[in-house]
Parts: sequence; structure tokens; C-alpha cells
Amino acid sequence: MSTRLDAEYLDPTPLRVRIDTHRRYSENDHHPTEDVLDALALTGAEALADIGCGDARFLADLVAAGHRGPLVGVDTSPAMVAAARTVPGVAGVLADAERMPFEDGTFDALTARHMLYHVPDPQAALGEFRRTTKPGGAVAIVVNHPHTCPRTAELVAAHASSYGVRPDHSFRASVDSDTLPALMAEVFDSVEVHRSDNALVFESAAPLIRFAESLLGFHGVPADHPDRAAVLEDLRTDVTEWFDAHPGAVWRDPKGYIVAVARTDNV
Repeated sequence: MSTRLDAEYLDPTPLRVRIDTHRRYSENDHHPTEDVLDALALTGAEALADIGCGDARFLADLVAAGHRGPLVGVDTSPAMVAAARTVPGVAGVLADAERMPFEDGTFDALTARHMLYHVPDPQAALGEFRRTTKPGGAVAIVVNHPHTCPRTAELVAAHASSYGVRPDHSFRASVDSDTLPALMAEVFDSVEVHRSDNALVFESAAPLIRFAESLLGFHGVPADHPDRAAVLEDLRTDVTEWFDAHPGAVWRDPKGYIVAVARTDNV
């Protein structure tokens, strides 16, 4: 992963803001975790690895639901691995998706949610996912649609650019809902795709500002950037003025994702 991406995940707060925003402000029901679990049809006894585990809330939800099998959270961020290790019964592992420290056929199920587009070599990661999943196991991958939430992304990019911040193309998604199925078909024998189309809808300025702030690191304005406070203040003013000038209007930003599930029956 890139240096900027590593910096973005030193603190799990922006990630938590984004997750909370999608949960609270989606136009339609937003349940990617439930979609993954429905696709996998877990019994609760599986050995499961969550690759790019983030703040480990997915694993924590499994534990709370009574999952009995071994659970592993893998991430390249020490902060995220530390979060995984706070969940009872979860092993946190610091590792790259392209080179995972597990034996062949270690897991009954493997999940990689909203992370494959951060991996320099997605195909190598897919090969690792297959290698470490048992015959008869399943791999579930979640990626966004291309240009998810473009309106807010363009807003943040414009304000960053006004302070001379260049676009960071290392954050550009290399894998999305259009390209993932074909990539997986090169590695797995069968792939099922479950699609979700949605949008974020904001009726007031505050939650949009909070969401936009959580994206600043992806646009070259991390927490320690000398102009971050100024960028955020300009952004806050811009969003507030937009809502003042459009009474009763909503800020709508299209988004969506797919859950692609591969079975390893013929490994």
C-alpha cells in the first residue's frame, strides 16, 4: 500500500465515520455485512479470515452472534490489527493480502470487504485468497461501483486543489464492480455476483461535512497536513452556503457495491 494510504489508516476514526454515514444516510437499506453473511450461509463453526479487517466490527458482530469457529483479522495497519485483537476470540495478523502467512487450505471462509482496490496487485491477492481457502470453502469479496459518491469526492478534491494539493492517484480504485467478476473468473471456477445500488442522501450540512472530512486523507490532506484546518473550514462554508441557498433540497450522491462469492469446490 502507498504511504498516504498507510497514513490514512493509522487512526480508525475516519473509517468509522464513513461506515456510520453509510449506515445512517443511505437512501435505501445499506447492509453489506448482512449481504456477505447471506451469501456465505455460515453455520458458525467455520474458520474464517477477514482480510483488510479495518476496525474489526465485522468480526465483532460474528462473535456477538455466537460464531464458534476460529476468527482471524488481517490488515496492513497496526491500528486495525490492534483493534482486531481487542475482540475476544479474534486473532489479529499484520500482513499483506498478496503474501499471507497461512498454510494452504487454512480457512473455510474468507472475506475481503472494501479493500481489494487498495492492493497493488489484486490478482496476486486473489491467488492468495484461493490458496488459503479449503476445498469446498468460499471467498466473498465486496467492492464499490466505479465513481462511488462522485459529487462529494469532487467537492473534497476541489477544495484540496485550491491549496495546491495534487490528486493522489495511488488511491484510485484498481478494482470495482465492473472489473472484479472477470478478475475472479481467472482464479476461481465459479463466481456469483450480488449487486446493490444506492445513494447517500443528506438533508442538512453537518453530516455531509463530517463525511467529507473523513475523505480528506484520500485527497492528499491527512490529519497532519499544514492546510487541513483551512481546507476544512472552506469546505464547511461551501456546504453550509449550498444548503442555505437550496432550502428543502437534499444532497444526493449515487453509490453501490457488489458482493462476489467464489466457491473452491474444484481446487
